[in-house]
Amino acid sequence: MKGAAPLEREVDGQKMQQIGPGIGAYTEDPRKILRVAEQAISTVRSLTYEANYQGVGVMATHSPVAAGKVSLSRLAANNPLKAKMAARGVFFPSGRDEAEIFHTTFDGKTIRKLRQKEKALMIKTLLAGDPKERTLGFVTSFFGGGPYQLLMLEYLLDAPFAQQGEASVADYEGRAAVNGVLCHVVYVEYAASPQGRVQRERWFFGVKDNLPRRLEQLVVDANGRYGAYVLTLSNLRPNVSLDNPTFIGQVPKGYIVKHYEPPNRLALLAVGDPAPDWKLTDPVSKVHSLSEYRGKVVVLDFWATWCGPCIRAMPGLQRLHEKYKGRGVVVFGVNAWEESNPVEFMKRSGYTYGLLLKGEEVAEAYRVSSLPTLYVIGVDGTIVHRLSGIDDNLEGVIERHLKQHGM
Repeated sequence: MKGAAPLEREVDGQKMQQIGPGIGAYTEDPRKILRVAEQAISTVRSLTYEANYQGVGVMATHSPVAAGKVSLSRLAANNPLKAKMAARGVFFPSGRDEAEIFHTTFDGKTIRKLRQKEKALMIKTLLAGDPKERTLGFVTSFFGGGPYQLLMLEYLLDAPFAQQGEASVADYEGRAAVNGVLCHVVYVEYAASPQGRVQRERWFFGVKDNLPRRLEQLVVDANGRYGAYVLTLSNLRPNVSLDNPTFIGQVPKGYIVKHYEPPNRLALLAVGDPAPDWKLTDPVSKVHSLSEYRGKVVVLDFWATWCGPCIRAMPGLQRLHEKYKGRGVVVFGVNAWEESNPVEFMKRSGYTYGLLLKGEEVAEAYRVSSLPTLYVIGVDGTIVHRLSGIDDNLEGVIERHLKQHGM
């Protein structure tokens, strides 16, 4: 790992360890703390907390900001949906200075989500007989920017620290106060994907109740500088009584009710298919087309500023752009279904790979039904790779294709 100058920060007015990995205190067993935390979480049947989510260090301008209150109540042990959920608060999408108000609930059967701009309450009732909809991931995907960032999902999982407990690196870094609660601090590194992507996390567990109060998900940019996505909890109250209205909410005055209509979810275009041509403009109104890049490898990343996983994928795309721009590889972020200012976001974040605007029609041609979705188009104009979600193996895909074509 590349080195970096220590990045100090303060919590509750107290200086704490640097954002990057610290030196272990070696006074407690970090893996034991993780095991005890799992046991403590298993006794929590319901929970309320206030939360704040933000980026720090090099991620300070790369991350959305959210703050609000979350309520959770576990469903039956064998229910794959895990819990009733409610989250309300304010959300600042990346690159925007104006707050959005959010209020999203799930009562075990129906998701209700306020859409402030439309003055509408969107309602989605899960299909009881569809196993695809009977998952926690399906439910939380509807929460979107703001609510999703504030969910500490470890409170809902059956084995929340299974990967951390088997981490290749686990250090105890001492104690720190988080919103007035004294916490053990545990740093871990573990492989988070089959391709070997390393996840670096710092966890803060209450000394008295062993419950997590803070999570720092560490990242390192191409210059070796540290940053983190940080979720901090306060006023945490386990095993409180929560009534049904908490997870249903009301239709605000002046709002209409809309029932969710699913998009036409077609399978992504297949590897080997010819990539549909397109024409899109960049921020200075220059028109680009796929055909003009024939003979080069083209990476298309369909994204939006409100999409948390999209934002997490962008540092990797910037690294690809910097590494391969002299070897016949062009990287484009295709912005679609936008609610904010993607040009300002890219500028603030320091991303220099290509940006194409108003890509909704192109996204439909490429059968994009969720963000992020990524395509790699080969030198002959055919698709060599595609994926919905974050791809950890793009560099390997590109290297193989370049070698096959002597580039």
